Amino acid sequence: MKLPVCYARLLVWTWAAVFAFTGLGCITALMPKHRVLVDAIAAPGVTKPSGMSYRLVAKKSVVAQSQMQVAAVKACIDAGLVGVGMFEAPATAAPDLFIEVSFGTYTGGRVDPSARETFLQLSARDNPTKGINSGTGRELWDVRVAVFGVAGAVESVMPLLSAVAAQNVASDSRYETKIEVPKNSPVVKAVRETAVKALEEQAPTPQAGATGKPAAALPPLVR
Repeated sequence: MKLPVCYARLLVWTWAAVFAFTGLGCITALMPKHRVLVDAIAAPGVTKPSGMSYRLVAKKSVVAQSQMQVAAVKACIDAGLVGVGMFEAPATAAPDLFIEVSFGTYTGGRVDPSARETFLQLSARDNPTKGINSGTGRELWDVRVAVFGVAGAVESVMPLLSAVAAQNVASDSRYETKIEVPKNSPVVKAVRETAVKALEEQAPTPQAGATGKPAAALPPLVR
């Protein structure tokens, strides 16, 4: 039986669309991904902080880290927050929010390297008294993100964690959830590139009689 020309064309177009759609789905499913744990909570009525200023405040556990490590992590956090519309307050201005930062690794007493957790936690408070160096306002939101099995330096995964944390500020995950982030994510790439640029700009410039030190480098993203 010979099909009418218009019906035959419609059939071809339909199968082509189905093939394209399922083919794209298969390609997406096969893309390597990072698995990130996200635990976020926010006070009732809190909205996304786009357009708000902030100042990062390190927990005591963070202060003990090397200056180079802290600088690299801060650059990543700044890049992530800027990516969602926030900005760091000038040194002499009172920020809208104080964001306490904690990061590091946790093994839970287990020896297996795959059980090693690398995390980043951001906790924001408002600033009703308009303080410059510290805030005692109410906690508005808290987000903790983590990945397992990172064998290298903490900084190597901070572009990923900073990007995911920033995307989840002022949200409520209700419970710890696992999300998948493509390893070629443009958001993570943007955070990394912005952080590297910031670190390069902070590097001292060699002058007569002085030797400049190289900028704190960000290790390659964990594979």
